Amino acid sequence: MANISSASGKITLKGNWTQEYIDAFEPVLDLWGFYGEYGIQSCDGFDEEHLTADFFGCGRWSFSGTLDSFENWTRQWFKDKPKRPNGELICTTTEEQYNNFLKIMSENDLIIEIDFEDVEEGCGVHIHEVGQFTSDDGSCISYETISCEDIIPTWDDKSALNAAVDFFEKFLTDVDRKKLRKWVKNNVIPTDIFEETDDETILGYFCDYGQDPFVEFCVKFSPDTDEWTDFNEAYEDMSGCLVEENIDEEYYDEFDDYDDEDDDEDEDDEEYDVNDWDTEPQYPTEDIDSLEFEGKAFVLTGDFQNCDGDRKAVEEMIVQKGGRCTGAVSGKTNYLVLGDFGSAGAKKVEKALEQKEKGKDIKIITEYDLFRFLK
Repeated sequence: MANISSASGKITLKGNWTQEYIDAFEPVLDLWGFYGEYGIQSCDGFDEEHLTADFFGCGRWSFSGTLDSFENWTRQWFKDKPKRPNGELICTTTEEQYNNFLKIMSENDLIIEIDFEDVEEGCGVHIHEVGQFTSDDGSCISYETISCEDIIPTWDDKSALNAAVDFFEKFLTDVDRKKLRKWVKNNVIPTDIFEETDDETILGYFCDYGQDPFVEFCVKFSPDTDEWTDFNEAYEDMSGCLVEENIDEEYYDEFDDYDDEDDDEDEDDEEYDVNDWDTEPQYPTEDIDSLEFEGKAFVLTGDFQNCDGDRKAVEEMIVQKGGRCTGAVSGKTNYLVLGDFGSAGAKKVEKALEQKEKGKDIKIITEYDLFRFLK
């Protein structure tokens, strides 16, 4: 199964863009979402005074790698004319509109610049890319990468760090969370893999990187919970032996010299050690009496109990009702749905609350409420 990458950033219209040209671009941009497949899933609107807008996109392996395909995908879309279950066209943008837009771009030397970060799930790439769409002769659109650089992860992302600490803490019946947190920062590759994922995915991530923190963790903290037993079995299935069987004397020698009194962390780190992340946060959900699906944008987060926990299956049910699902919260999101089994993504909730403060009509609801109206 392919990894999915998520991209977020800004689209800027460069050149002499009039409102007429912007209006011609809007149906093309709508088509480039390719309705739940790979592409630009959501984008805030443009006008003559606002030529830059935030966007979210996704891709197979990488969003960056999809951009060269937009021309071919668009032409194929016109041939296939995909429809909803009720027989309606998913997107009403016509090939005539698209060709007219390409002509406008060519005759007026218009540029669509896209500046984004692209993050692949698991152990994939994390890049910052800037590129441009142009149409030289008006017959097609082409994409050119202007710059692309790897982003080296750090533990500055507090939610990712605390998710990692939470992961290791579940293996211990008694632990000094502050000491565990310091150990994670010093011994575990910075990553957000611990957020919203399972043990096998995490194991696969570290196997791919060739750096195994679990042996050192076992020596340092002596894990003793049922969760550790289950994890150890998964570790054996993947590596061929239990974690303890990978321990040799050099590990004990190394940790005999280990100084528990690490340098004090900064004040920001101290604040994150105080209860806020020790338990699953209680997020402000809304009571709803009705729920619209047709044309509405949904984001799912956390662990779901319906459909045997298969969030993809839940998304397909939403699509069948006329809704669409994206991977990140934006100004065009209508519903953020929290799985009833918890582990909701803090970043998504925070983003939803920010959008609500901006006056956006976005509701944070529970899985239970979603399925009241979904079935």
